[in-house]
Amino acid sequence: MGFMYKNDPVAKGPVTRCLDELSVRADARARLTELRKAIITLRTKEFRGLENVFASHLFRDFYNKRQIRKITHYLRTYWFNEETGWWPSFQPIAPIYALGLLRGLNASLAPSTSQPIPFDSYWIVGHHRVELLNLINHRQVTLLIATPPPVDLAPSGIWSESSAVWATARLAGRTEVEVDPITEKSFHGDSRLRVRTFKIQTRRPKRT
Repeated sequence: MGFMYKNDPVAKGPVTRCLDELSVRADARARLTELRKAIITLRTKEFRGLENVFASHLFRDFYNKRQIRKITHYLRTYWFNEETGWWPSFQPIAPIYALGLLRGLNASLAPSTSQPIPFDSYWIVGHHRVELLNLINHRQVTLLIATPPPVDLAPSGIWSESSAVWATARLAGRTEVEVDPITEKSFHGDSRLRVRTFKIQTRRPKRT
């Protein structure tokens, strides 16, 4: 797995990249329905064990067993554990994550068509609280998992070059890929504090 770059405001984590890919497969409706049912079974447990549902219903087609164990441990430790997890003020996070994802799944599965509405989902970093946002139209469900910055750099990275993400912000420090939106020319800028438009770097995870 790749890693989030320090100043990146958006990333694709294991859940988001697998959800997106699963939602456009030929068996997407059946698989998303299975995922939805599995999440609902955790309701009486306050959605504890959500990372195991993801391991069984999202990760299995995209990662090997060793990677799945690593990702599951990461989610259990840093996202869904009330004692060791990031953002203690917003714990427990599992119910927020589960119910927000269910809202998106319901929207995706709502049309009476053979294929559900596909997902395009992202982890938004630097938010003032932990919340899941679903932007829904007839073309796609855009799922935004918004959180404060993580304590440490976490496994993430946009999955493929087809997900091009650009940010515009006032910040100091060089960026690897910067562009002038007026001329569309790329350049290596200076390090002073100013408004800059730069590409969020991408890494495709390797299956090993």
